[in-house]
Amino acid sequence: MLSFFLTVLESAADRRLFASIYEQHHSKMERIAINMLKNQGDAEDAVQNAFMQVIRNFEKINQIPSEELPFWIISIVKNECYMILRKQKRVVLVDDLSLFAERAADVPDYAALVDLFSNLPDTYRQVLEMKVLLGYTDKEISARLGITETAVSTRASRGRQLLRDILDKEGFQL
Repeated sequence: MLSFFLTVLESAADRRLFASIYEQHHSKMERIAINMLKNQGDAEDAVQNAFMQVIRNFEKINQIPSEELPFWIISIVKNECYMILRKQKRVVLVDDLSLFAERAADVPDYAALVDLFSNLPDTYRQVLEMKVLLGYTDKEISARLGITETAVSTRASRGRQLLRDILDKEGFQL
């Protein structure tokens, strides 16, 4: 598939840059897509569509700071997943969160989860978004936020507890 994408780009420098981006991010994009869509074929379509979006917006690549590029690329693949889910009229459940595992149906969709996350203090919200929604490891979060892995673990634990409290307050049954 990489060779197809490379034929679309005009300059050798763009092809090298795209190949580097593809190699660095393809597997993570695929993991996120599979996790969201629960279907290998749909996940491959989402990743392919995401790379097409990257190519369509390739002139923006140099404007994005290198430390923000992974988040930009992940947001593109997530948006592609949401488009596939909307087309299939599926509902995005939050069953990936261990605290929702048994009662995922109580949180009707991704928008409800985002609303719940928005009620968290930023320190906890950032860690949980990176950990749960983006699939980052504690080590990756630690490097991104400039805190220790222990702090990441603590914030994730406290954030989950606050999220449980918010769910309880909102009337969701856990």
